[in-house]
Amino acid sequence: MILKQGLLGLGIILGIGLSATTVEAATKYVKVGNTEHNYLKTKQTIKTTGPTKKHQVTIPKGTIVEVKDNSHAADQKHGRVYVKLEMGRLSYHLRGDQPQYLSRRLAATTARFQKVRVPQYVQYYSTQKTYPDGSRRYRVADGNLYAGIKVPENLHTTKNLTAPRLYVTADGYLEYYKAVPVMDLNVAQTPTVSAKITKVKVVRSSGLRQLYTKTAIPAVISDRVSQTGDQQYLTTIKRRYRYSATVCYQRDRPTNVSSIQVAAQYLVKGHDFFMNTDEVMPD
Repeated sequence: MILKQGLLGLGIILGIGLSATTVEAATKYVKVGNTEHNYLKTKQTIKTTGPTKKHQVTIPKGTIVEVKDNSHAADQKHGRVYVKLEMGRLSYHLRGDQPQYLSRRLAATTARFQKVRVPQYVQYYSTQKTYPDGSRRYRVADGNLYAGIKVPENLHTTKNLTAPRLYVTADGYLEYYKAVPVMDLNVAQTPTVSAKITKVKVVRSSGLRQLYTKTAIPAVISDRVSQTGDQQYLTTIKRRYRYSATVCYQRDRPTNVSSIQVAAQYLVKGHDFFMNTDEVMPD
């Protein structure tokens, strides 16, 4: 009798273990690349927290998000994929008045996410470019365009340096900031306007990406092309395929080069904008 009870208990334990293993094996995960910009679409509403647990964020089903792979060695061994959402890449109405931050760790299951291609509206810069380890060159490109043609010299030692900023979010919003700290996303920034992009037109031969919105965009960067409908305002981002370089020096040794900041040049309604694309370290 005791032997039968023991065998029965062992069978239950083994059954539970096999059941858990089967459930885990049945769970499927999306593939996340090794680049800095990986895009997924939510297949269900995602609720997460911001920098503090008091800051709650709800991301609706059908939202395109940018993610970072956060899989540990044990996860990779068992074929699991975990990610953190790049909350600073989302539009203002979702991320809130917060500096850039990452969400909590989320299982990237196929029930929760769907892998998508790089959206057309963010293709005004190269999102999939990387450099090999040890090249002493780092990819910075984050889509932020600042007024000017190059990274300002002595940027980190210059106080109160501000400029207009233009950005296209992962979930398809065109955001314009009239004056914000240059290349400093660690402070809360409220856009002058955040408008849903309703149509994208690409003219590859001219390096143009035309973004249409229904919501009014400041005339300094946009034109009104219609009085009705969803495509009333047109903002054109033109990639010039020209680059500038800014030599940065060490703070304690002003004659020693610390890095070289490379910027790509753009035109937005005839105005110069730049995007910091690469950081090159001296040998």
